[in-house]
Amino acid sequence: MKKYLLFLLLLSFTFGFSQNIDLIKKEVEKINNTKNFKIKTIPNDYFVDIKKEARDNGQELKGYYRNYQLRKITHFEGLSAWNIVTEYYYKDNQLIFVLNSKYQSVSENGFLEKPKLLYKNRYYFHNNKLIKKLEEEKSESFDFIKLSNEFKKDLKNQK
Repeated sequence: MKKYLLFLLLLSFTFGFSQNIDLIKKEVEKINNTKNFKIKTIPNDYFVDIKKEARDNGQELKGYYRNYQLRKITHFEGLSAWNIVTEYYYKDNQLIFVLNSKYQSVSENGFLEKPKLLYKNRYYFHNNKLIKKLEEEKSESFDFIKLSNEFKKDLKNQK
């Protein structure tokens, strides 16, 4: 009887978990299909002058708002040989998904005309906790919730 109960508990947890992932995927798709966002852009100068963060090929932060609510943040980092683009998705002001992509921008012959995608890693969140990660390639470990909150403050404080 205990084994049967444990099996049911595990099954219900797995079912609930997959439902959360499906809901997150639908919300991300909905955000990506939304048009007419109000976009707030923070240019590289802010990162250099205010935050004292310099990147070889600059940084840029964009906040996408709909009905005065933040729905998405994109952060671009241009490093010497590659670019990193991280997208943060929100529902009800809570982080639900992060897409972290890395592109090669320099080859042995110089700059590439079109950066080459190296990987896309996906991170799913529920109640400010990581619930699933799909990594095409292991990368640096980031505290995406902390970074997300810092970027939200940057967007709020930048005029």
